[in-house]
Amino acid sequence: MKVEEGTIISLLDNGLAEIKVGRHSDCIACGACDGANDIVVKALNPVGAKVGQHVSFELRETNIVVGAFVCFIMPLLVAVIGAFLGYLAGQNGSVDTVQAEIVGGIAGFCVGLIGVKLFDRSLSNDDKVKPKVIQIHGH
Repeated sequence: MKVEEGTIISLLDNGLAEIKVGRHSDCIACGACDGANDIVVKALNPVGAKVGQHVSFELRETNIVVGAFVCFIMPLLVAVIGAFLGYLAGQNGSVDTVQAEIVGGIAGFCVGLIGVKLFDRSLSNDDKVKPKVIQIHGH
């Protein structure tokens, strides 16, 4: 488990808290936040932290690795598979091979992006993968 710290900025109705977290070295390679200085994390709040409190929260490192793979690698792999299928379709002679590869690659990439969205939706209701507030500091 990886433990991070941040400040509660809002409480949500479903037992979640939004935590403002400063960027650190792990964020440099990701780039998902478009260069923002702070990011906001939604975490389970079983300790009952209030807005403005400084907290520690934990998240599973395996979730980070799987999420990074699904978001960044999977669409590219599916695009390559689509391009290969386009190549095979072009070998039949009915369409130009290069055009078929391009169309297959673009279609594969779009399918990969849809897969990312479906993966995100499937995890949004799973409390096991959400970060969890574990401690209130100065309490």
